[in-house]
Amino acid sequence: MSLFLDKKDKLGKMLVTYGKISNEQLDRALAHLDSVPQPLGEILISLGFVGEEDVMEVLALQMGLRLFREQKYDKYLSINLPKIFHRQHPFALVHREEHNILVTHDPDNSEILNTAEIMLNSTFEMQMKEDEFFAEEARDLYNEILNVNPFEIQLATESEIIKLCDDHYDLGIMATEEDSQLLEEDDVDKLKDMASEAPVIKYVNGLVDTAVEQRASDIHVEPFEHGQLIRFRIDGVLYEHEKPPRSMQSAIISRIKLLAGLDIAERRMPQDGKISLRISGKEVDLRVSTLPTIHGEGVVIRILEKESIILDLGRLGMPTEVEEPFQRLIKQPNGILLVTGPTGSGKTTTLYCALNMINSGNNKIITVEDPVEYQLQGINQIQIRPEIGLSFAKGLRAIVRQDPDVIMVGEIRDQETAEIAVQSSLTGHLVFSTLHTNDALSAVMRMVDIGVERFLISSSLRGVLAQRLVRRICEECKEPIGQISEHLGYEPPGGDFEVFQGKGCQKCAQTGFSGRIGIYEILEMSNLLCRDVSRGAALEELEATALKEGFRPMFLDGLAKMQQGVTTLSEVMRVSKEAASGAV
Repeated sequence: MSLFLDKKDKLGKMLVTYGKISNEQLDRALAHLDSVPQPLGEILISLGFVGEEDVMEVLALQMGLRLFREQKYDKYLSINLPKIFHRQHPFALVHREEHNILVTHDPDNSEILNTAEIMLNSTFEMQMKEDEFFAEEARDLYNEILNVNPFEIQLATESEIIKLCDDHYDLGIMATEEDSQLLEEDDVDKLKDMASEAPVIKYVNGLVDTAVEQRASDIHVEPFEHGQLIRFRIDGVLYEHEKPPRSMQSAIISRIKLLAGLDIAERRMPQDGKISLRISGKEVDLRVSTLPTIHGEGVVIRILEKESIILDLGRLGMPTEVEEPFQRLIKQPNGILLVTGPTGSGKTTTLYCALNMINSGNNKIITVEDPVEYQLQGINQIQIRPEIGLSFAKGLRAIVRQDPDVIMVGEIRDQETAEIAVQSSLTGHLVFSTLHTNDALSAVMRMVDIGVERFLISSSLRGVLAQRLVRRICEECKEPIGQISEHLGYEPPGGDFEVFQGKGCQKCAQTGFSGRIGIYEILEMSNLLCRDVSRGAALEELEATALKEGFRPMFLDGLAKMQQGVTTLSEVMRVSKEAASGAV
C-alpha cells in the first residue's frame, strides 16, 4: 500500500524552481550529504538557506499532501508513548469529522507511520469495548478506511508539531527546565550511542579542523529556540559557521563532553574540561566550558596551539619606546610588574615572553595560573583548583616557601592575593601579575580599591604595561582611503598621514583583516609618581605627572601603527576610545 504519490521531482530542484533557494545553495547542501546522512531539507534548513515553512510547503507539493491547519473542532487522539520516543519522532493524531489525520514533519519516517497505525487500531478496539453502538455503526466504515489508508497524512513544521503535542498531550516534549536538564538513564545511553556514531564523530572532528585552519581562537556552540548556532572567534571577532543538522545537535554536545571527560548526564551545572589533539601535525589543547541556558547547554571551546605561541617581544608588535622600558622592568631584582587589559588581550602571552627572556637557568621561576595555557620549559607551573581550596592566594603563599627568584601570579583578584604579592616583592622577589583595568594608570587605583595600602604600592610597584589587540589589515586587499585628518576631523600630533583599509578578498574571507597585533602603553613608576601615590593623589593628578615625564598613551601607539599601514582607525578607536581623548 503506497501512501504517497510518485516523487517525480527531487526536493532540491523544486526549491530552486519555486525560488526558495539558488542553484549555488543547493550545490553546497548536496556536498554535505556524503558526510551528514540527513534529509536534504533538514540540511538546507541547518545551513540557513531556507526556512522550515518553505521546505514544508514545497514538500507538500512534491508529495501531493496538504499542510495541516488546526481547527477548533479537531479532536486529538490520545498518545501513550515513552517520552524519549516522542522527543525523537514527534507527531500528532487528529480526528476531524469522519477522518483521522496524522500530522508529521517527516512523512517518510516508517517508525512514525507504523506507530500511528498501531495506535489507531488500539484506539478503535478500546472504543468498541466501551461503546456498543460505535461498534455496530462504525465497524464497516472504519475497516474500509483502515484497509485503504488508516489516516490522511498532513504536514507541519517540527516546531509546530511540538507545540501541538505540548498543548494537547501530557508528553512533556518541551520539557520544563528541570526535566530538560535531568536525563533519564535511557536518554543518557541513547546520547552516548549517538555521540559515538560516525557522522557525529566526523562532524566534530571537522569542526575543530576547520576552526584551526581558519586561525580561530574559540568555537562557540550556542543553543537557541530554533536550533544551534556555531560561531568561530577569529582575530577577536565572532563569525557564524554553518549550522549542524537539527537531529545531530544533542549528539554534538555529548560528543564534545565525552572527549573532554565531562558528565553528559549533568546539564544543570557548568562544567570545565580539556582535550588534547594532534591536528595536521600540530599539538592542540582544547579547553571546554559548558553553560546551561534556557534552551539547552552552550559550549565554548578555547583552542590553544602549543606550537603557535609567540615568545618574542618583537613579533608581538611592541614598539621600541615600550619594549626598552619593559626589558628594564623584567630584569629588576625585585618588585611588582603588572600587565593590564581585558580578557583576550594577550596579557598571558606577554608575561610568558617575559618569563622566557629571563629564564636563564640559574634562577628559579614559579607560576600559579588559571588555567595553565602553555607549558614552559624549565619553569614550575601550578594550576589553581578552587574545588579543593587551591586558590591564587594559597598557591602564592606556598610558592614563597619554595625559594623562588621570580613569581608569576595569573591574576590579582582579591586583597589577600594582592597583599601576599606585595609582601613577596618587598622580601626580594620579582613578581609578575595581571589586572583587569582600562589603562596603565588605572592599575594603581585598582590596587588601592582592592585594599592595598598606598605606601606599600609606592614601595613595591615598578611598572604597569597596558595592552590591547587590534586586527591587521589584509596585505592582499589593502587600499588607501585618504588622510587621517579627514577621518579624525583634526590633524593628530606628529602631522597628517595616509591611512588604509582592507576591501575584502578570498584570502581574508572578505573581512579585510588577517591576524592581530598589539598596541601598548607603559608606565614606569618614577620617584615623583611614587610620592604622588603615597600622598593620595587622584587619578587625574597621576595622569598629569605621568604625561609631564613622557608617558605615551596607547592611542598614540595605535596612530603609529595606522601610519605604518598595519591597522585601521576603527580598530584603534574600538579598543582605546578612552585613551584617545587624553592623547590629542
